[in-house]
Parts: sequence; structure tokens; C-alpha cells
Amino acid sequence: MRKPIMKDATYLGDTSGLNNIISGVTVLESPDIAKWLKGGELLITSLFPIRELTDTQVNDWISRIAEKKVSALIIKIQKVYSEIPSNILEASKLHHVPIIQISKDIAFIDIMYPVMEELFNDRVKKLEYFKEVHDRFTALSLADEGEDGIINTLEELIGNPVALYDRDFRCITTTNNAVSLFYGMERINKKEGIKNTKYPFHRQRVIFPGLQEQKCEQIVVTIETINHIKMHLIISELNKEVTSFDFIAIENAVTALSLGLVKKFAIAEVEQKFKDDLIDDLISGKKQSLHTLQDRANVINFHLDIEYVAVLFHLEGTHPDNGQVEVLHTHQQRHYKYLRELIEFYQRDAIVRERSNVIIVLWKIQQHDTNDREWLKKIKTTVNHIQDKFNKYNNDFAVQVGIGNVVKNALDLAKTYQEAQDSLELGQLYNQGNFAISFNELGVYRLLYQIKDVSALTNFIPQSLQKLLNYDYSVKKDLLETLKVFLQTSQNAAKTAQLLFVHYKTVTYRIERIKEITGIDFEDPEETLAVQVGFKILEVIDKSEK
Repeated sequence: MRKPIMKDATYLGDTSGLNNIISGVTVLESPDIAKWLKGGELLITSLFPIRELTDTQVNDWISRIAEKKVSALIIKIQKVYSEIPSNILEASKLHHVPIIQISKDIAFIDIMYPVMEELFNDRVKKLEYFKEVHDRFTALSLADEGEDGIINTLEELIGNPVALYDRDFRCITTTNNAVSLFYGMERINKKEGIKNTKYPFHRQRVIFPGLQEQKCEQIVVTIETINHIKMHLIISELNKEVTSFDFIAIENAVTALSLGLVKKFAIAEVEQKFKDDLIDDLISGKKQSLHTLQDRANVINFHLDIEYVAVLFHLEGTHPDNGQVEVLHTHQQRHYKYLRELIEFYQRDAIVRERSNVIIVLWKIQQHDTNDREWLKKIKTTVNHIQDKFNKYNNDFAVQVGIGNVVKNALDLAKTYQEAQDSLELGQLYNQGNFAISFNELGVYRLLYQIKDVSALTNFIPQSLQKLLNYDYSVKKDLLETLKVFLQTSQNAAKTAQLLFVHYKTVTYRIERIKEITGIDFEDPEETLAVQVGFKILEVIDKSEK
């Protein structure tokens, strides 16, 4: 409208139409022109091609060109019409198509040339700018400058703060700490004046607590690479609105970030495979020279001389009767992935190895914690946090944990790993829900569990208890239960009666019958201990047979 040729033209439309972007210019020669429009064109006409359309047809025609997002309709008057017909004015207003009225003295070519010159110059400038920006970000990628170098360069180019966030909108890096934290994300629709962007983006309005609750609009570009790793590049329009030229820089930055993520993922995958192989060799006790192990460990910054505890995490369905075991296998990877993320969040310096149904964690132990067993308390506290957090995410699965003992260095990892494995397996025999059991808490069970031959275990059941087991009368079950609780309560008959919900005299009567049948001397501590161990053997046999 500021061009000299348009000085006598009249703009008919609302003010928002003045912001329409012009992408082309063409002369209206046929009512069917909507079929060939790409969007954003100026249509120049004397209305001759549509002079015979009815009011309804005029409305439909303007509706069609509006759908193609025509930027404006330039109408030459006093050639076909002395003034613009009311039906065209009403339809253009209804469908938000701006009209520019020009006189019959203006040749169409005098409008088309200046517009095409502007478009051509704009495209040349964008191509030159694209090459400049592309070269800068390519250089950053080749120099492996990382996310910081890329977003700092982007801020320099577009003049607004830039930040990179992970999929949960946790800030990874930013050019301005004051804008790294925001709230009140309100998604808004706004005509950006650009099209055919390579990456999806949206606009949102936020509030920055670090800037005295200042409100600001942001451009949010979603970056997704292999393995569905997702990040968000956010530009905060603190200093100026983002232009079409800025989007050239933004898209090049996103491409550089995407390539960087792919590279980082590939390197991380190789490092993880290298680390997993080393861990597998260590926990399996594979014999290698110290020099070879040290060389392998140095590659991935794995310290062999640190004290470790092996901690094993396993997920178990809590409702197997409802098909949850099958669900666990179906979605195993997703659940274990989340569990691993929790472990790495709560224990950032731990070494983690994931297998199909267990996550192996090599927990680093501080030197001052090894003497007073403070390490076990700290591990269990962290494990409880992980279990609680996971169960809020999904309570159909229990997080079961086995904990080994401290070993002085990584060369003894096979020992603590085996202890953690035994703790986990024994814990699963006696627990169905969440648990965290250390090897030292297994007591005599860890010895009994190592004996796989059931007949050998049976030989360790004392003869006195065997007599009660072979007793044929119907009261045998009551007598066995009474004896077990009586020994557990340190031979306290009153407490035994309370726990079994029977009368005190019933307990004393049963104890006398037990003495008659078995000949147990309750005054002999070795004999009572043997009977207690016998009960534990029966539990191990029962669980093993199941």
C-alpha cells in the first residue's frame, strides 16, 4: 500500500488484513482460478470474469478463494463497474478477504512488477541468509560445540533468549537463566506469516518468576530424533517478535541439534555396550589380567578401586490372576525404562546394567560408611523413594530389590552380585509385594538356600521335630504351629496364646503333649535352636517345591 502506484488506491477491509503476507500475484481470468491458487496471492481483476454470477455464486466464489488464503483482492473500477458491487463487498467482509480498489488508469502490469520485484529480492535475501546461517551451524556441528554453542549462536542471530528442555520441560541449557523457569503455559494461535517449516512448532504465553512475573510469548519447537528422544527448543520473545528470517536460523539450529542428538545417542550406545560387556565380565568372575581390566575401565571412566555394593531391581506383577504377568512381559521394556530413569535420578553416580528382567546397579560406597553399616541404611532409604515413585506411576507391579555386601573393589563384584541375586531370589520366596532385602538379613536362610538337594535338607531336621511331623492325629497341625510360635516368643506361653488367639491353658496343654510326643528338652538351648532351624528348613523346602 506504500508503493507510489498505490497512492490513490482505497483499502477496504479490517486492519488485521494489512498483516497478510504476499507470496505471489496473478490476474483473475476465470471464476475457477481457486483451483490453481497455492495461497498468499494477490488477485487483480476488473470483475469481468464473474460479472454474470448470482449473489449466491459470488459468495461461494469468495469463500473458495478465502479458503486458499488469498492475501487480497485488487479490483479495478470504471471498466466493468462504476463501483464495487455490494454483494462482493458483503461476501469479502464475511470471509475476511481484503479488497483494494484501484482506478481504471492503473495497468495491472504496473502493480505486478513491483510486487514480483519485492518477492524476488526477498527470496534472494533469504537464500543468502540461509547459506550464511547454514555455514555457521555446520561449522558448529563439525567442531562438536554441543548444545551450548548452538543455542548461543542462535541467540546472537535472532536477538532473543534461547533455551533447550528435555521432554518433561526440564531445562538442559539456556542463554539466560532468568527465563529458564516459567509457568502458566497457555497455548495460543497466531498467524506467523511463514509456511512450509521443517519442524513442528507452536506459540505459548508464559510468566517468568525470575523477571518479576513478566509475561512473554514463546516459540516452542519440538525436536524428535531416533528412539523417540524428544526435546524442546524455546525462543522467548523478550526483545522482539520472531521474523521469517529468524525462522531460517531457528530451523538450522534445530537441524544442528538433531544431528548432535543422533551423534550423542550413537556414542552413548557404544559406550553403554562397552560398559555392559565389562560389567558382565566382572560380575561373572571372568578371569582377566589386571592390566587388561584397567585398560578397558579407563576407556569408560570406570573406577576399579572403589568400594561397591551390587543392588538388583526386579519388577513383579502384583495381580497375576488378572493377566498382569502377561501385561508385564508385553510392556516390560517401557516399565523397566521408567524404573531405570528413577534409579539414575536418585543415584546419579551409580553404574547401571539393564537385562531382560532385572536392573543391576553397582552402588558406589563412601569410605566413611563402610564401618558402621550406614551404607545399607542409605541404600534402603533411596530404594524406598524409588519404590514409592514407581508405584505412583503404576501400582500393578512390585519393585523387588536384592542387596549384596560391600566389596573393596570392582574385582570382587562377582561376590556381591551373587549375594544380591540370592537375596532377591530368597526375598521372592517369602514376599509378593515390594521388598528390599540385604544378604546379611537372610540369616540362616542363605546357608539353607545353597543346599539344592531336598533330601539333604531333610536330614538336618532334628529327630524330635520329625516325630511331631510323623504324628498322625488331627491335632498335629495345631501342635506344630504352637511349637513354632512358642520358640519364636522365647518360650513365653502367655504371648504364644495371645498370638494364636487361644487360651493360656490350651498352650500349656499343647506344650506338654509336644514334650510327650517329641521328648524335646526346652531347657537345652542347642536342642531348641536345632528345632527352630528345622522349621526354617521346612519353609525352604515348601517354597522350593512351589
